[in-house]
Amino acid sequence: MKSIIRKFTSILVLTLCLFSVAIAGDYHVEPQTHIVEKALQCEQKGVLKQKDNGYLYLEVSKDFIAETLPLIELVGKIVPPRHYTSKKGIGAHISIMYENERIEHEIWEIPEIGQEFSFNVMELRTVKISRDNKMKKLWLLAVDAPELERLRESYGLSSLLKGHNFHITIGTQMPKTVTEIVLFEQDEEINNNAA
Repeated sequence: MKSIIRKFTSILVLTLCLFSVAIAGDYHVEPQTHIVEKALQCEQKGVLKQKDNGYLYLEVSKDFIAETLPLIELVGKIVPPRHYTSKKGIGAHISIMYENERIEHEIWEIPEIGQEFSFNVMELRTVKISRDNKMKKLWLLAVDAPELERLRESYGLSSLLKGHNFHITIGTQMPKTVTEIVLFEQDEEINNNAA
């Protein structure tokens, strides 16, 4: 029984470590410059909004997803984010402050809600995430947003959310067939060897 518990604990710790590495910043810059060129045609600003739970985000043009997602060249299937397709979702956006940050730092009022903030699309990135033995890639448009950095700093927070560049999530890629999984893994291996 103890050996089963040790094995389970080891697997759990390894899984959590791998998951946090994937989220923490292991990203790949995708060389699909036509996506960035299309994104640069969209308005590079948005309106600061807040969900009922306190989550703070910048609402941006839906064109960032609608116009770029169909142009992505990949193996497998890519779908728009749930927050974009759901009727109750917040659409295309950039995350600014999580509700737990606001509670922890006692940030109750945000008078800047409703104001416009600018940003500049930098590059197309992918982040590989493995959860529940399922692999997927998030496709993101990384943005440079000094105004958003200053907003966070004005409330005593770090300039970047979880230390990452601000971004717009444009899609989730999940391999479905065995062939797609093999190609997906080969693509990851090629990307890792090139880095």
